[in-house]
Amino acid sequence: MDSVQMRFRKGLMALLLVCVLPFAHASTTLHGLPLLRQFGASQLPAAPTYPGVVVDRAGNLYAASGEGVMVFRSGVWELLEASGEAPVYSIMLARDGSIVVAGAGVFGRLLRQPDGTHKFVDLLPRLASAGLVQGPVEVFSLGETSRGVHAVSAGSLFVLEKDGSTTRMQLPAGARTRPLVAGDEVFFRVPGQGLYRVDKAAMVLVEGMELLAKLRVPAAWPYRGGLLFAAADGFHFSDGTRVRKLDTEADAAFRLHEPYTGIALADGGFAIGSFDGTIMRFSPDLHLLDSFAACAGEMHDLVEDREGAVWISGENGIARLRWSLPWTRYGRLHGLNGRIFDSTWYDGRLWVASMGVWSAQPSAAGTPIFALSQWPRRDLETFALEGTNAGLLIGDRYGLAVLDPGQTQPRRLLPPALGDSVSRLMPSAFDARRMFALTNTKIIVLGQHDGRWQLQGQWQIGGAALGVYESVAGELWAGDAGGGARRWRFATDTGQLLAEQHFGSKQGLPADAGKGTRLFRSDRVLYAISGQQVHRLQGERFVAVALPVLPGLQAPMELEGEDNAKGSFAWTARQLWWRKPGATTFQLQQVSDSRVPGFNRVALHRDGQLRVVTRDSVLQLDPAAIEAVATPPQARLDRIELQGPNHPPVLLPLLPKTTPHLPAGAGLALRFGVQSMEPEVEFRYRMPGYHDEWSPWTAGRELTYQRLPAGAYIFQLQARVLGGAPTEAMNYPLQVAPFWYQRPWVRVGFGVAGLLFVVAVVRLRTRAINAQNRLLEQKINERTAELQSANSRLSALAVTDGLTGIANRHAMEKALPRAWQRCVEQQEPLAVMMIDVDHFKQFNDTHGHHIGDLQLRRVAQTLAAQVTGAEELVARYGGEEFVLILPGCDAQMAMAFGERLRSAVEQVTGAAGQRVTISVGVAVCTPVPGEDPMALVRCADLALYRGKREGRNRVEIATLDAE
Repeated sequence: MDSVQMRFRKGLMALLLVCVLPFAHASTTLHGLPLLRQFGASQLPAAPTYPGVVVDRAGNLYAASGEGVMVFRSGVWELLEASGEAPVYSIMLARDGSIVVAGAGVFGRLLRQPDGTHKFVDLLPRLASAGLVQGPVEVFSLGETSRGVHAVSAGSLFVLEKDGSTTRMQLPAGARTRPLVAGDEVFFRVPGQGLYRVDKAAMVLVEGMELLAKLRVPAAWPYRGGLLFAAADGFHFSDGTRVRKLDTEADAAFRLHEPYTGIALADGGFAIGSFDGTIMRFSPDLHLLDSFAACAGEMHDLVEDREGAVWISGENGIARLRWSLPWTRYGRLHGLNGRIFDSTWYDGRLWVASMGVWSAQPSAAGTPIFALSQWPRRDLETFALEGTNAGLLIGDRYGLAVLDPGQTQPRRLLPPALGDSVSRLMPSAFDARRMFALTNTKIIVLGQHDGRWQLQGQWQIGGAALGVYESVAGELWAGDAGGGARRWRFATDTGQLLAEQHFGSKQGLPADAGKGTRLFRSDRVLYAISGQQVHRLQGERFVAVALPVLPGLQAPMELEGEDNAKGSFAWTARQLWWRKPGATTFQLQQVSDSRVPGFNRVALHRDGQLRVVTRDSVLQLDPAAIEAVATPPQARLDRIELQGPNHPPVLLPLLPKTTPHLPAGAGLALRFGVQSMEPEVEFRYRMPGYHDEWSPWTAGRELTYQRLPAGAYIFQLQARVLGGAPTEAMNYPLQVAPFWYQRPWVRVGFGVAGLLFVVAVVRLRTRAINAQNRLLEQKINERTAELQSANSRLSALAVTDGLTGIANRHAMEKALPRAWQRCVEQQEPLAVMMIDVDHFKQFNDTHGHHIGDLQLRRVAQTLAAQVTGAEELVARYGGEEFVLILPGCDAQMAMAFGERLRSAVEQVTGAAGQRVTISVGVAVCTPVPGEDPMALVRCADLALYRGKREGRNRVEIATLDAE
């Protein structure tokens, strides 16, 4: 079995190597791959496949699909109803700005209306008028020149001329249905003959194109006075008289990844997509810059948006690739899978802590492939790594080890003890020969002796530490989860603890133990954060201050900080800020892949590269791209709906040529948008005359006004990247008509005296209504917040088991579908374990129910201590049964984990003098959409009872086909 698994792993590594090696110029620099935001079929509003994508002049993305046309605007996907739900084969942005759509029984233009909706103009009648046979029609592909739109259907080319006429040409026998459009010329390839050019009334075989007769040619572009063709064997150039093969790095790349589609980029370069989902990027001089697998299955189409990102449509989804960002990533395409905890640089290699320790070194092309270190217990979680001159320090589930220089196997610095995990390694800021190792219960001080790391001292920390920092030599600080902060002073020569002090209300910190205190350090200033209160250390006391300005900060109780030669960094699980050296303000970093957050650590590694550890990857700051300037998002309105009590809702124009006039008492429902694909955007708004002050910044995109008072207004909207600088305000003018009793002729009719009275009443009434409306809106928001808070408290009570304190069965039944869906999206395995305490009824009868309850709590706490992943769950299923949900855990890992659970329970209960054992049933599968997640629980249950029949105190795995 081991040899089979080893051959499989080697084969997988070889496949990944082929997928990501970019066959470019030789380099010894270690770099990652560009950030890729992926939308799978489960995240899109229409079913696969996705054969084409285009971006319109307003920055909206349109995508062809198996069920019609989808649009992605302002970060939201929609399925357009205008073109129907027939499969779309081709989609094109026409020169007049319309979207041309072709497919099964569909051919027409999508015209965006002034109110933001779309109108479909059917073009099939024009094909019928040119002699297309009536009946089921399929239009396969599209192109356009100055002459008009070209459409291929039923073995013919139809040209929708600019003058309104339609020309039909028969395709040459054997011609491919996909035209090559290069500048203002259209070609069709006929295998064995060459390229035919579309002339005014016929198709002409182009002389000198014999080299392309037997090659697949997916793309062509104007290039340096001629035409550049991307063919199956590389690039070819035509000067108008003949075609010659160019000797470029594409020769080797295309042999491994046959091209299927391609586009010219705004920087003069080219992006080529292949049949196997690989994307290749070439410079204007045709040097290969990047090559990697960007999607699963065929890559159908590419398009570049206004922000320089490339959209990829494929067989099973759509992706957005950001080459312009200063961040690259090491992840799944480099051989890294599952949860990542830490990384470091040591001995010319990048090391990553995950399930075991992985490492990679620079390759000839600069793209590394990670390999698992073949060490004892290599299948256990490793949480911390730190490369030093005296070796590689390793913190894992069993404690602490070091790989000494020149050695191939690590040595243990402490006797291995399951459950005594080292979660963090922190180098001393004042002594390069000292290191701090943190566990859940203690701090360990390491020092170098004769060039080798040795244990110096250790002490208990008395609770969870929230943010650990070294303030001066011989002094450590940590926030206390129970409130306040702790300081330890130790001997700098021996590492032995000298004194410990708790800082609380007497030293200026809040006394509320329920909130806890997190420490955060920036610019050598130590801050203490407790809820919304912030203090800084000043002498022997903490004084109230404000945090440094961190734009868009959402979770201050998660803050961590790092100062190094690259600048100052601050981060939470979802946000990352960077202040460059010499700058005065922090900038929020837009790592726009929505799956990247989960920031865990920022570190300047020994190779001079700054890297950020996230949940599933390692990010690297690319100095060459640091100065790339992102286009600020321009605010816009995507929808304006007129509402009123006496008429149905009506959509208003988004960019009116004249001021819209609204009836008396009208309301508005607005939806905000931006001319950007960036998801992390926030808005603020105002309407002088109704509310003059800008609203607070919010990520919400919906706004409703009810019964606007009469008057002329200008609605103003601003957008910004989360926490960034606002862009120029968008203005939308509108005029609200007065009620009949507000009109001048009514006031004249009542006379001068009546006029004064009416004016006074109307104004007072209008002001009162405005004030009452604003007060009512405020009270609704307050009551909604109170209700959400109460619901949150009730939800917490509803999902917790009252006896053991862990999750209950209801919580498990809610968590399982979420874990199932996440594993479907990421194509990861999902493991479920059913656990039963052996002979528990006999234990209860012998010791009594009170002791039995204590034993159940002891077992539950032991199981919970072994579950460390944020998405892992242990729950009481009922009686003496427990269930574990483990996303990303394959069968081998699950069996090893089950053995650890079984051993831990036996050891813990034995140490308490009341030994019990457990039986564990394991079921593992890779989830697929539409299947019942509870079937996996039932399989685990069957495996459990098979283990009980086989003698108990054992781990059994389900055979899914049989059970």
